[in-house]
Amino acid sequence: MTDINIKITGLDVLQAALGKFPNEVKAELGGLSKDVADLILDETGLRAYPPLTAANLPPTPFYIRGRGTEAASGNKGNSERYGTQFYVKTSGYTTTIGNRASYAKYLGGEEQAAAMARIGWRKLFDVAAEKLDAITALYQRGIARLIVKLGLGK
Repeated sequence: MTDINIKITGLDVLQAALGKFPNEVKAELGGLSKDVADLILDETGLRAYPPLTAANLPPTPFYIRGRGTEAASGNKGNSERYGTQFYVKTSGYTTTIGNRASYAKYLGGEEQAAAMARIGWRKLFDVAAEKLDAITALYQRGIARLIVKLGLGK
């Protein structure tokens, strides 16, 4: 899966004003990365799987989520548990969200298989783009709280 990066831009003036408080800025804005990730990932078709389809039901072979392909000889144990493989990394003002499953790029990445889209899997980038206004609002509230905490408001 191609990772998505969410970077806060336009903070030059704020950074200059808050330059005396780097730890407080990092704590307030860096701490928002988990909220941003949750906002994006708590969408059906990402961490939460879409409804089951015929591919998840007998007869064999069929796929059991969290276990793998069920064949006449038994289960192959080939599930990588896509929904639990998301990760979030923060560096400075950039939050990176990705998925460790080997097939992630075909399930929710830019190389998503058309069949996966049809059954309800979502592209990570598309969900992030849809949530851009809400992400922006999270950071705006964080910046406002920071300004008040530091007594920099007028």
